[in-house]
Amino acid sequence: MMTLQSAVLASIVALSPLARGAETFDGAMKRAAADYAERSQKAADELNAARKRIADEKAPYLLRMREMEDRIIAAQSQIERLETGQEDSAERRRKLLADLDAIRKNTTYMDALAHDDLKAFEESLAPGEGQSLSDRVSALEEKLGDASSGPNAQAAEEAVEFLLERTQQALGGYTASGSSLIAGSNHVQKGTFAFVGPETYFLPDAGGSAGTARPREGSEYPITYELPDWKSADAAAFFNGQPGAVLADPTGGKALRLKETRGSALDTIRKGGVVAYAIICVGVLSLALIAQKVGDLHRLSVDAQPAVKAFLRHVAGGEYIKAEQALAAMGKPARELFAVGLRNRDMPKVILEEQLQSVLLRQRLHFERRLPLLSVIATAAPLMGLLGTVVGMVKTFALITVFGTGNAGKLASGISEVLIATELGLIVAIPTLIAHGFLANRIQKNLALLERYALEFVIAVETAKLSEDVPA
Repeated sequence: MMTLQSAVLASIVALSPLARGAETFDGAMKRAAADYAERSQKAADELNAARKRIADEKAPYLLRMREMEDRIIAAQSQIERLETGQEDSAERRRKLLADLDAIRKNTTYMDALAHDDLKAFEESLAPGEGQSLSDRVSALEEKLGDASSGPNAQAAEEAVEFLLERTQQALGGYTASGSSLIAGSNHVQKGTFAFVGPETYFLPDAGGSAGTARPREGSEYPITYELPDWKSADAAAFFNGQPGAVLADPTGGKALRLKETRGSALDTIRKGGVVAYAIICVGVLSLALIAQKVGDLHRLSVDAQPAVKAFLRHVAGGEYIKAEQALAAMGKPARELFAVGLRNRDMPKVILEEQLQSVLLRQRLHFERRLPLLSVIATAAPLMGLLGTVVGMVKTFALITVFGTGNAGKLASGISEVLIATELGLIVAIPTLIAHGFLANRIQKNLALLERYALEFVIAVETAKLSEDVPA
């Protein structure tokens, strides 16, 4: 519009000099107005044509823009659906990962539980049962122990099925072939095992008595203790699956194991070591001394007071011939004492007492000989036992330092062995101490009685001398 108006004004300006010369002002204005109207109409036509052309050209673009907006809206909807699906997928992934982790934990737990149960089953196998099951148990443990592929659920399932099968089989009892060591003969024989609950029985194929089988440490073969009280007919019926009487151990084999741990006296001494042998030697010496002293007491017993009083009455009455006759019937201690007294009866009292005291001292030495050695043995035997225990404990703790304390049973067994020396020391010391006390008491009693007899003899001699000095 501005362009058309500018053109009209330019035309008017350009024509204005001419109009001033040829036409009047009104004519020029009319003609200019007509020209302006014509040009305005032309410009308006051109403007309308341009607008129509613009409108015609704009319509496809509007349609395309509307299509693009529809596509944008559809794309935004799809994006929203995809974002929602992504969130749902992420949530499902989280749930699947959590489920997978739970499954892995359960599988690991099942694997560990199956491995522990299989290990416990292997440790609880009845004597001789491992001979027929060891290969299968080892194969299952190998599968469970393969950590390269992670927990093995299939192997755990196989182990559980195997344990369930063995449990069902053990409920009714079963028999299996195998070999066992026979107690006493120490020969391995083939035969048949019968597994019934906690008890295991073995019947040799070569004949012989059936017995109860017990595990033997360090050997694949169990040891069978024959049951002679078990009748052959009942045993044969039992092993053939028929009704029959069965002998059972209520202690579950503990009595047999306790018997094996005790062993013989020589085995006990061997467990005590060198110190135990020394204690036994000291004990033998103590027994020999006790036997000797008991024999001495029996041979050197002091006569009873009635016989001695009769002898002293003869001495007091001056009847020395009768006194010598009575002296022959007395025991050695009193006879020796009174014989010396009769030989020295005419001596002064002091000399007579010294002579009798000399006899008493000689008899004391004879009575008390080797008695102090018994006292020494009674005191030293417990100390020797303590020495053996200390030496054994030092060795035990040295082994603990090297090998640890993984087996409490082994450790307790080792400690019990080192205490054998103390036990032997007390076994020697207590009887020796009692015997020493008894012998010392009897010796002191005999010596005191002899001293009394010596004093009474001196009094009897002095009485006889006074009687002789008195005039008739």
